[in-house]
Amino acid sequence: MVLENIALFDFDKKTWILIAAAAIAALLLILYICVHFSKGKRKGRAAERKVGKFIKKLGKKDHIRIINNAYLPLYNKACEVDHLVFGRFGVLVVETKGISGKVTGSGKNLTHTIGSKTHKLYNPQMQNKTHIDNVVHHLKKGGFDKVPVTGAVVFSANDIEFPSEIGTDLKGLEKLYCSLRDAGCNQDVLYNYFNDMQVRNPLKKAWIKTRKKND
Repeated sequence: MVLENIALFDFDKKTWILIAAAAIAALLLILYICVHFSKGKRKGRAAERKVGKFIKKLGKKDHIRIINNAYLPLYNKACEVDHLVFGRFGVLVVETKGISGKVTGSGKNLTHTIGSKTHKLYNPQMQNKTHIDNVVHHLKKGGFDKVPVTGAVVFSANDIEFPSEIGTDLKGLEKLYCSLRDAGCNQDVLYNYFNDMQVRNPLKKAWIKTRKKND
């Protein structure tokens, strides 16, 4: 009787663990769907597609390789990089912002004003620095220490005002791209290296999506 009770307890414990895991997965899925279809996220995705196409066209003759929405390991977590661009120049890490209105301030938190509404905006330069540091870490880990890494924050909307020190527009991105020097890098090797390391776990990706702000 005691053994039967122990076995029953173990079965119940495992069942509750499975139920809890399923509940967490369902919650993440619901959060992901809510965020994915929100107005802000739709605008952010449209901006990323716009910039992604612009970069592809810009580097077509140079045979660049691109990973859009790259999910890279970050310690025991992961981070999402809007655009990883690989060319003979090395790696270009691009953070896209599709917001409208006006951005002011400096430091960690900026002020974003659109219409009569004002809210805080995490400085995209700091956000992209985290991505750049992550890319540099993985390059060193893979033996690509000498590969140059350049970062860019791009505001894609036409109706946005912002300080030049926190980002650029598409014309500025084109100017930056044209200034990148040939470093003799193999874009295919770099592309395959980062593509192979991408986080594929859908739950982890959903968790990142729900936490990512100010797209």
